[in-house]
Amino acid sequence: MTSRTCAPSGHQQGQALVLGVLVVMAATVSLVVLYNLGQTAESRLRLTHAADAAAYSGALEQARTLNALAYANRTQIAHQVAMAHLVTLAASAQYARTMQGQRNRGNPPAGLIAMLFGPDAGLAYQAARAAPDAEQRLAAAFGQHDRIVHQVLEVAAASAVRELGRSRERIMRKVLSANLPDKATGGAGAGALRQGPTLRLLSDAWPGYVERSFATRQAGLRPAVELAVGRYGFLDSRSYTRRNPWVVSTRCPLHRHELRRRGFTWLGPDGRWGALDTQSFHALRSNRWVGCYYREYAMGWGTAQAEKSKAPEGLDYVDEPPLDFSNQDFWRWVELSTSWDIFSGATNPMANSYAMAGAQRWAARGLPAYREIALARHRAPLRFAIGVRLAGTALKTTDADSSVAAPVGRFAYAALGRSGGVTVSSAAETYFVRPERRSDGRSELATLFRPYWQARLSAVTPQEAALAKEGP
Repeated sequence: MTSRTCAPSGHQQGQALVLGVLVVMAATVSLVVLYNLGQTAESRLRLTHAADAAAYSGALEQARTLNALAYANRTQIAHQVAMAHLVTLAASAQYARTMQGQRNRGNPPAGLIAMLFGPDAGLAYQAARAAPDAEQRLAAAFGQHDRIVHQVLEVAAASAVRELGRSRERIMRKVLSANLPDKATGGAGAGALRQGPTLRLLSDAWPGYVERSFATRQAGLRPAVELAVGRYGFLDSRSYTRRNPWVVSTRCPLHRHELRRRGFTWLGPDGRWGALDTQSFHALRSNRWVGCYYREYAMGWGTAQAEKSKAPEGLDYVDEPPLDFSNQDFWRWVELSTSWDIFSGATNPMANSYAMAGAQRWAARGLPAYREIALARHRAPLRFAIGVRLAGTALKTTDADSSVAAPVGRFAYAALGRSGGVTVSSAAETYFVRPERRSDGRSELATLFRPYWQARLSAVTPQEAALAKEGP
């Protein structure tokens, strides 16, 4: 019979405790690492969303600015249409005033006009009245429009172009601040202010994207103004001719007395507006020296032009027309002093001369400068990229802004440290697109005459991503 001996129990005490401590330490380190990695990943995700929101907001600011410039250009066009109407009204006002004076003098008589050309022509001649101070009030209104297009709108457009870079950055910083607000925390940096994100521009297509152009050339603002003016019948040619129905002279049986109404509004090569309105009775005469010709009796005339503008090309007139022809025959004066065609002509050269001699000369600076996309950039979107960095001290990791006690020594979180940080990049662009396709099916280049600018995010290029990682 054998007996079993047992070892003393005191030698086995404490072995499980050591193993348990090691397991707890390993678990603690794992939890700390997992916590820190989670905080870093969460901060990077929030920073990415904030950077995208900031970039998109910056692109929206670009779109708003470009659309504002488009509305400014369209407002310029509207003011030019108004100015064209004002010069036309002023010419018409002077025309009515001079016609009233000629009718009161009976040169020619209203009854004669009614007999030759119909009662409606006589009534129109008889009804001509001058509006009090009309020309002065129209000139003042014209001056206000000229001031607005050259000062108010020009200053606003220049300011929008100049300030876009700063306003875009200011908006992006506000968006970043709203998504990643600065606030005091009670972690490792208790009592200190958390360091907010830093913003850096990686690339920018804005410099040189918009240029200031002059409207005297046949592109941009001028053709747009001419197209807009063409929609108003009041600014069309105001010309017609009426003839009496019976034979006047056996020498020229096919010719008749003529009542010629002529009027038109023009935009001169210098970008300044002008308008001319005339009406004349052309009495058919004949003699043995020149045969049949037209003796012109000016009935009404008026013109409004800029101070330094020239007369429209091809206009028949003389600088110093005689007030009457009591001492000289009309045909002989024309033959000696002018090159007018009084035999088969179709204009009112005598009335033109009186109009130019008494022209209303208004101060005008012509078509203003305008903003348009640079010629080489019409097909390229307005794009930029940003890099956003959040310092390691702002992260809620155990060695930064977390309230969790930080391990020390080799167990400290070494992924970022207090000198590191999280950096992300984002890009956005402003582009031009019509809300619906053109009726002719053709594509339309980007322009600042249509407010069709929108914003969207854009892919970050490898060069921009590498530049973001390089740090400040």
